[in-house]
Amino acid sequence: MTLFLGIDVGQDRLDLALLDPEERLHSKNVRNDAAGHKALLRWLGRFIDDLSQVHACLEASGGLQDAAALALHAAGLLVSVINPRRAAAYAAVQLRRSKTDAADAALLARFCQRERPDPWRPPSEEMRELRRLTRTLDAIKRDRDRTRNRHRGSAGVAQEALAALLQAYAEQITALEAAIADHLAAHPELERQRDLLVSIPGVGMQTAAVVLAELGRPEAFSSARSVAAYAGLVARHHRSGTSVWRSPRLSKVGSARLRRAMYFPAISAMRHNEAVYVFAERLRARGKAKMVVVGASMRKLLQICYGVLKSGQPFDATLHPAA
Repeated sequence: MTLFLGIDVGQDRLDLALLDPEERLHSKNVRNDAAGHKALLRWLGRFIDDLSQVHACLEASGGLQDAAALALHAAGLLVSVINPRRAAAYAAVQLRRSKTDAADAALLARFCQRERPDPWRPPSEEMRELRRLTRTLDAIKRDRDRTRNRHRGSAGVAQEALAALLQAYAEQITALEAAIADHLAAHPELERQRDLLVSIPGVGMQTAAVVLAELGRPEAFSSARSVAAYAGLVARHHRSGTSVWRSPRLSKVGSARLRRAMYFPAISAMRHNEAVYVFAERLRARGKAKMVVVGASMRKLLQICYGVLKSGQPFDATLHPAA
């Protein structure tokens, strides 16, 4: 007997939908914090004694799902963390008309029952720490950029205050970059993987750290295309009959951090990485727009990253044809 738990993850709240063997749905919401996770487990205990008979399904939500997934896994539940594109595709097939947090949770419960997605394995503690460091660095850099924009248009005391804040950001960024380098050096497997990634022209130390942190284990992905989908770097098509047609766009459903991390390295790789350069030139020759070429190059570069990690071999342009 298996019960299926769908969880719609928000920053502050988890919406729950439990599908029992009689196909009845039971709903609840709890806070997305340690106390809320304990309340979730107590609520499940009202329906079943053996929590290993519960299969929980969550969408990857930019890291918001991490703590809940860890708590459920530690309690013995079977946990699956799926790409939001899979849930969206399932919703389309089901002709779902309402979009609420409670409805999303119910959809995930039924998706879990029907598809039985693969189990999620929690990342190691050293990987979780790398993720904390790189995500904190990303957040501070984004705050710095916003502050820099305000600083340009300010004057007087306000400008001085913003300049002091920018200096503080610079110090914190330097400290975090050093902490990331030290962390990688302290863990031989992470250091080996970083060295594989920086063998790719266009990929530097910080990009390598983000790729490692956000991708996790390369074995968790079945193919290079699934990695691109995870980062939201696959094309989304919109066609209907002969009269409705829109240009393909990046889906942008997936890891925004991984997507952001690929932008500037892809620009560099389009000039200095033979595999990406040839690929981009082929797209240009076909008349593709500039940003279409950039997006495709981001996807190509991420798939090369996956390839070197999966194979354990440094970059070799001959192994990455411009397809």
